[in-house]
Amino acid sequence: MWSSMDGMTSSNFAIVDRYLATELSARALALAFARGWVDSLLERERLDAAELAGKGRMAAEAARAVLDLLAAAGVVELDGGYRLTTGFRQALAARDLLEAKLWFANLVAPDVHEHFEALLTDVPRFMANARVFELFRYDRCLEVTPENLAATRRWVGYTTTLTKYEAPAALTRLDLAGHRSMLDIGGNSGEFARQACALAPHLRATVFVLPGVCTIGTEHVARFAEGARVQFLAGDLRGQDLPRGHDLVSFKSVLHDWPEDLAAAFLGKAVAALEPGGRLVVFERGPLRLDGVPLSHAMVANLVFLPFFRSPEFYQEVLAGLGMADIAIDWIELEMPFFLVTARKVAL
Repeated sequence: MWSSMDGMTSSNFAIVDRYLATELSARALALAFARGWVDSLLERERLDAAELAGKGRMAAEAARAVLDLLAAAGVVELDGGYRLTTGFRQALAARDLLEAKLWFANLVAPDVHEHFEALLTDVPRFMANARVFELFRYDRCLEVTPENLAATRRWVGYTTTLTKYEAPAALTRLDLAGHRSMLDIGGNSGEFARQACALAPHLRATVFVLPGVCTIGTEHVARFAEGARVQFLAGDLRGQDLPRGHDLVSFKSVLHDWPEDLAAAFLGKAVAALEPGGRLVVFERGPLRLDGVPLSHAMVANLVFLPFFRSPEFYQEVLAGLGMADIAIDWIELEMPFFLVTARKVAL
């Protein structure tokens, strides 16, 4: 299946990733955002190197080096002064996605550089040494404190932005009109559930997620009209059962975080909670293919999780073992392969 929404979302990723082609260009672009150059060029149209150096509080030589990198990357061009290219202005239509991917790629690149062998051959050693796992500290979501919320907001903001652009490709493939109550498990800030409610005005959603994320998610969905139909339920799926009464249960980019035994156990709890006749949805990244794919700095954001991406057949087999029917797999190509697994709980 292919929808116009698929094309729109995949196009956003392709346009943004064009400016994360190399690490040098990405770091130069991050510096240009941080020093206010991008906003200054949006306001003034053209600025010369000296003006940009002053705005960025840089020596002239340093500013020139950064501008050379930005020009090589197609971010700026020299035309009576430096200006943003037409292509980069187009990318700024998804500025939040561009800045999120830029931040995360630059953050995790040292993990790939320093621990590449362990990434491929010794996952426990990689996890023990890679700094990215200090970012995704789920233990800091269990107790709501100012310090824990500040730490959690960093990764929730990133994953929320990704979901904003990823979710439409999945949700437009689902017949949401056939459902009235959604349970989104591990649903982060509620962005996936919020978009589902925006597409289906009759739908109500519950996001089951760790306590600290509930606080952040409640703030997030409150900015949208459909957010009134999204509620949060604090819990930890490792030690709790799920609330019943939902005819649509979803996992969006959750299950790959957990070993196979826990992922299977979580699916079992979801099936138990799902109403007979209801539908279960798994929307995940698939195994990362490296053959024939242009190698770019943008790829490190997913490469750092290379050992954790499973094929959809794992979920298909687990769901079949749980007695689910009408199991289907639908592949979706965004900036990497995604898949949508859907299954129906047999009515009693």
